[in-house]
Amino acid sequence: MWGNEYVEKFMAGANAIDTHFKNERDYTKNIPIMMGLVGFYNNTVQGYNSRAIVPYCQALCNFPAHIQQVDMESNGKGVTMDGKYTGFETAPVNFGDAGTNAQHSFFQ
Repeated sequence: MWGNEYVEKFMAGANAIDTHFKNERDYTKNIPIMMGLVGFYNNTVQGYNSRAIVPYCQALCNFPAHIQQVDMESNGKGVTMDGKYTGFETAPVNFGDAGTNAQHSFFQ
């Protein structure tokens, strides 16, 4: 089921993590900063150039496509502000689908 009650809960969770990001000054306890650093490490240092996003809630079936857009829009820049190549990968390839579809398309 997906309705206003669930949208409000989802938005409250998003607000909570935004507030946490803004207010947590110890970066080792700041979840979004740590997730970003782990992502950078996995992509740039370890060379893992793809990431699967697999929600097991059918109501979030479009979430992987949304993350693809947001991540590439924010992080997928191959050049600096002055047009020079960065010299490293800036974002992984994001792919994914809802659980059942993912199970039969790329988990097997």
